[in-house]
Amino acid sequence: MNRRTLLKGVAVGSIVPATSVATTPAGAQDGGTSSDDSNPDDAEPDDTAPGPDEADNGPVSVRIVEIPEAVTGGALLDWTVEVENPTDEPIRPTIEYTVDGESLGTVTLTVDPGETVQPTAPSYQTEPVATADSVTVRVEANGDSDERTVQILPTQELDEALQFPAPELTVEPETTVHFEVGAVDPDAPQTTTWWVDGERVGDTFADPWQGTYFFEQDAHYWQETFEAQGTSEVVAGVDVDGEQYRASWTVTVAPGGLADPTIEAARPEAGILEFDREDPSPTTLEIDVADPDGNLDRVVWWLTQADAILGVSEVSGASDTATLTVDDDLCHTCVVVPWVITGDGTFTSEFLWEVDDVDVDFGEPDDDPSEPDDPTDPDDPGVEPDDPADPDDPDEPVKEPEQPRDEPKGSRDRHDGPHTDPEKPDDKHDQHGSDDAKPRDDHTKTKASDSTPDGDCST
Repeated sequence: MNRRTLLKGVAVGSIVPATSVATTPAGAQDGGTSSDDSNPDDAEPDDTAPGPDEADNGPVSVRIVEIPEAVTGGALLDWTVEVENPTDEPIRPTIEYTVDGESLGTVTLTVDPGETVQPTAPSYQTEPVATADSVTVRVEANGDSDERTVQILPTQELDEALQFPAPELTVEPETTVHFEVGAVDPDAPQTTTWWVDGERVGDTFADPWQGTYFFEQDAHYWQETFEAQGTSEVVAGVDVDGEQYRASWTVTVAPGGLADPTIEAARPEAGILEFDREDPSPTTLEIDVADPDGNLDRVVWWLTQADAILGVSEVSGASDTATLTVDDDLCHTCVVVPWVITGDGTFTSEFLWEVDDVDVDFGEPDDDPSEPDDPTDPDDPGVEPDDPADPDDPDEPVKEPEQPRDEPKGSRDRHDGPHTDPEKPDDKHDQHGSDDAKPRDDHTKTKASDSTPDGDCST
């Protein structure tokens, strides 16, 4: 199989709202601590003290004191801000950070009279660019502001051999595409950030399947479902030990384009898969897969909860059968999820088998679980009944008679509703839960971990 080992990933350096501050006084500190032995309750109210609104909205001076003139597209952009209180009263301003008009968050802090502080500013993940660009960083607080323009330098293009699928493709509406970028240097740390039409949608820290896939397949991945007709650009920013690389794809969505592959049949039948760990015979799983465009490539077999790849099967042509044989790799309640990937990058997946380990014994339930054991059963010869309270004894409390309670309507020992099997998850992944990703009208972001059912993996 001509399989490209590439990389799916969530990008490093997510934009983080500023929530903490580090104060740096303008002058030297004397190191002393003030004390006040007076009782605050005896103090007269200070009618001249500023109210909360006055203190929050007092005049401050805000300025960007450190920021690079230029960074390579894809790198993190950091800066340092100072806030000065020129008055003789404490002020509690709220500082807001924006890049090209987009808010990165706010931070509120108290600035003492005559003090200058440096609140913690957020980092900004720049987008990898093919040509030079720029961004404007702005900080505002209580009517004062400062801003700087930073040049974004072009990013080196990733070797096309490490990019999957081809840089240009046309797909049908509602088609999911699996993108990968491969390991540039296997011995160097590598992270990947993904953008779609200029919007940062995810990075390699989003879920544990990213790390597993990179370890097993030497690649980071992203899966995007294109719903509406039109043209979109998908960009991967690859950071290899501080060096920036860029990979991009142009995806045209139009009738007559590539379509998703399908899973035609599964053996054994999809559903509960009984597994006996004591039985030495292996378990064999098979699926029949088809691609309307005749370019099947591979099937990646995932095991949820364990976040493990059980194997990779090579497939080809318009239809084929993928087979997986496992010994003791399965775990109780884990689900086997095959990914079907074509050579064009189109993609599908389904939750097929939930593992039922027959050796797992949770114990037999009580005959009537609605009636717990009564440790004070008067018929139990080992338990003596309580002596009745003596109303003439002043040292012994008299127990009030219990008031009758209304019995709830309906039986407590039976369920009126029909028994139903657990809902089977959808066969496609839901929105890619990337940190700061926002839903768009024309795309659905997907990731593997979002299609992973919750639960412990019991072996």
